[in-house]
Amino acid sequence: MVKQAQQQADFYHYSPSLIGRQEEANYSDQEIPDYRDNPFIEGLPPIFEEEDVALQIRKYPDYDERQRKLGRQTRLHLVQQISDYVEPLPSHFLVEQRLSRLIRHGYKARNPFSPALMRQFHIGFKEILEGGVDSTGSNIAGVRSTAAGFAILGVSGQGKTTAIESSLLLYPQVIHHSTYKGQPFIRKQIVWLKLNCPFDGSLKGLCFNFMQSIDSILGTNYYRKFATKGTSVDMLIPILAHIATLHGLGVLVIDEIQFLSFLKSGGAEKMLNYFTQLINTIGVPVVLVGTFKAMRLLSGSFSQARRSTGQGDLIMDRLSEGEDWDYILESLWKYQWTATETPLKPHLSKKMYDLSQGIVDIAVKLYMLAQWQAIEDGKDNEKITGALLENVAKQHMQLVQPMLKALKSKDPQALELIDDLYPKWNVLDQYLQKADEKVHIQGEVKTKVLRDEKIEQDEEKLIELVKTAMDFGASYDMAYETANKVIQSNEAEKDMVDLRKQLINHITFNSMTDEDESRGNEGKEAQVKGNSKAKSKKKQQVMLDEDDLRNAVANNGKDTEAIYEKLVDIGSIPSEDELSRLII
Repeated sequence: MVKQAQQQADFYHYSPSLIGRQEEANYSDQEIPDYRDNPFIEGLPPIFEEEDVALQIRKYPDYDERQRKLGRQTRLHLVQQISDYVEPLPSHFLVEQRLSRLIRHGYKARNPFSPALMRQFHIGFKEILEGGVDSTGSNIAGVRSTAAGFAILGVSGQGKTTAIESSLLLYPQVIHHSTYKGQPFIRKQIVWLKLNCPFDGSLKGLCFNFMQSIDSILGTNYYRKFATKGTSVDMLIPILAHIATLHGLGVLVIDEIQFLSFLKSGGAEKMLNYFTQLINTIGVPVVLVGTFKAMRLLSGSFSQARRSTGQGDLIMDRLSEGEDWDYILESLWKYQWTATETPLKPHLSKKMYDLSQGIVDIAVKLYMLAQWQAIEDGKDNEKITGALLENVAKQHMQLVQPMLKALKSKDPQALELIDDLYPKWNVLDQYLQKADEKVHIQGEVKTKVLRDEKIEQDEEKLIELVKTAMDFGASYDMAYETANKVIQSNEAEKDMVDLRKQLINHITFNSMTDEDESRGNEGKEAQVKGNSKAKSKKKQQVMLDEDDLRNAVANNGKDTEAIYEKLVDIGSIPSEDELSRLII
């Protein structure tokens, strides 16, 4: 039996996901009161500003213009440097900021000198997990979790893993404590741990990987001790919670979470429930990273662990043509080792986008392959041309061509087949609706979401403008036609007060035009009856109620500003201040 269990454990062989540095504890004073007197927080590096993050995570090739004159083989090696190129993007800063807050805030309730935290070891983590939390959010040991979780989802090759790993490596992975404020404090603190979701998506495989990873960085033997005794998943989970608490795990990052999609019914739910337990009951922050395929899963159980986090999920889609694309391509283009420099012209930028569809990883590889091809061919003075880019993409990037073709075509049926690169809109809509906090969206998918929001916003404005027009005396058909015309001729963000003024102007102009045409058609008959009609009209105006809408036009002619002010005075429409409050 033991041998069989050993064979089963060996099946889940561990491959390191990310290994960081280890440091002796160096405590620093904290500006934020909640972070003081906690060695797990005081031992961390200072809070990084954006400038520090940019300097530390960027990876630029060693480039010198004179290198163009070196031999071909040498230059081929120099081009290889592009594969390690990292240009800090807004997503890098967002991820680092979230991690910085997540780790520190999670440690607030897990001060190693807290009696409640130490009480957990006496009670036992099996009982802690089974006991859950009470109405105040405290577990049975009295620890009220301050941990949270969030997800990073997006297209493959857009830099999700690079962003999270670059941010994690800013922090030591292990901090060795010996004394704190004059008293012994021997502890190996694990600030972060990054694992890949097992290829079979099993919770047991994740437990094994967790223990093997801890052993590899601390030199412990948790895996050999607990994975060879036929332990079940239910037995392993409390052990993991014990280890995570003992070593003060700051954040657990699980990459490739989309592998959960291949689980049989119930398996994914069980793993996500475990992550939720880690966050809410044990107090360990969890970050899940995956493609769009994982979106449906994360709108279920794990959403309970993300409420009121203040972090919000992050969606990283492929870049749209525009400012971000221009920035990344211009930054990349200057690293060129061909004998002749090829300036980045608009047609080359367009060609690069068409062939990569805004996926950064593909764009970088395409640029690197194009330089290799140009140098090896030695033709056209080693220039990069549109034809060369197309030829390289066709010959050396055949596997991704069907997916890129589907993205370019925007055919819904074709896009349904590449859910790692393109979200299903019904799933995305459900995901956004269930999000308790704002989801930060970057890239091409943002344009679709904003477009849908614009349509909904226009519909709301349309209804309000139709009501105003009908209050002003227009028929429903005229009110709808005029309101729709006003909305279509303005930007979505146009102020509602201005839209109402334009509406009144249209209604007034149409009303007066109709009246002029009517008088023209009457001809001489109108002239004969003119005096009597004028007298009748004057009499009618006298009989109008003081708040009748027609008074606004009758007394102010074509002065739309005066008409608007009159409508405000008689209470037909709200003032600008009132309208602002309504809109807010």
